[in-house]
Amino acid sequence: MQVTRIEQFGWRGAVEPGIGRVVSSHGDYYHLVCNETGGEIIARKKKSAWKPPAGGDKRVAVSSAALRETGGFVRTARPVRSETPEALSPITGDFVRFRYNPHGESLITEVLPRRSHFERKDPTAKRKAQTLAVNFDTIFIMMSLNEDFSTARIDRYLTLAEDMGDAEAVVVVTKADLRQDGDEEFINDLAETVDARAKIISISAFTGEGMESVLEYVKPGRTVAFIGSSGVGKSTLLNTLAGEEWAATQEIQEWSGKGRHTTTSRDLSMLPSGAMVIDTPGIREIGMIGETDEVRAKGSASHRWRK
Repeated sequence: MQVTRIEQFGWRGAVEPGIGRVVSSHGDYYHLVCNETGGEIIARKKKSAWKPPAGGDKRVAVSSAALRETGGFVRTARPVRSETPEALSPITGDFVRFRYNPHGESLITEVLPRRSHFERKDPTAKRKAQTLAVNFDTIFIMMSLNEDFSTARIDRYLTLAEDMGDAEAVVVVTKADLRQDGDEEFINDLAETVDARAKIISISAFTGEGMESVLEYVKPGRTVAFIGSSGVGKSTLLNTLAGEEWAATQEIQEWSGKGRHTTTSRDLSMLPSGAMVIDTPGIREIGMIGETDEVRAKGSASHRWRK
C-alpha cells in the first residue's frame, strides 16, 4: 500500500482530507505538509479569519468538494474552544485540521491532540509553561563535552521529560572527540544522575564516533526532537544526518570554548532516511522554580563545583 505524504510525516490516524503537519511558522501563517494538491500549503490561524465579512454574507471560500457536500453554502467555522489557550496556537510539529482553499487562504480549524510534548517554565513570562517540542518519538537531550558540564541541568531535563507522554528520552553527549584526561569522572557522574531514566550515548559528528547509535532512532516516519543549550552541536548533528549543510553552525570560540547560538526558530526537517528532526533554539534556562543551576566546570584544574 502506498504511503501518503502526511503519513510520511508521521501521521498515524485515519487518512482524511484536511489534515496537515506544521513544519514551520511565520507570524500568523503556518507552513503545512499535507495530502492536498502540491503536498504543502500555507494556512492561517487567527480569530479574525473566521469573522463574517461586512454586509452579513456568511459564506466563505472553500474547496469545490466542500461546496458539493453542503449544497454550495458553507457557514463560517467558529474557533475551536479548548481548556488550554495553547490549543489555539499551533507550533512546529503539531498535526492540525484545516479548511483547504485552492483559490485563497486556507484556514487551520483545530490543533489535534499531541501524543508527546516537552515544556518548561518560561523565565520571561512569569514562569508559565512554554512548549518547546511536540509529537516526537524520541527526544535527544544534548550536552557537550567541551562546555560547562552540568549533571544538574540534565537532571532537570529528565524531570521535565517524565510528563512528556508517549516518547523516549536519550541523553546525547556531543563532541566526544574533545575528550580529555579526567573526563571519565564527569561521565560517571552523569551516568549516576541519569540512572535508568534514559539511555546515554556519546557522539562526535567530526569523527563519526557513536553515530551508529544515533541512526537507531532516525527511522522513516519517526520524529526526533533536539533539546539543549546553545552551542552543544544540535545544528552540526542535523547537518551530519542530512549529509549536507542544512543548518547554520558557528565555530567554537577560542576564548570560551563554547559554540555560539545558531538556531533561532523551530523547524521540522525530513532527513534523507525518512525520519524527521525538530531542531529547537538553544535553552539558556530550564526554568524549574526554586532551584539554582549547579554547573561543574569541566576543564578547570581543580574540577570545582560552582553555582
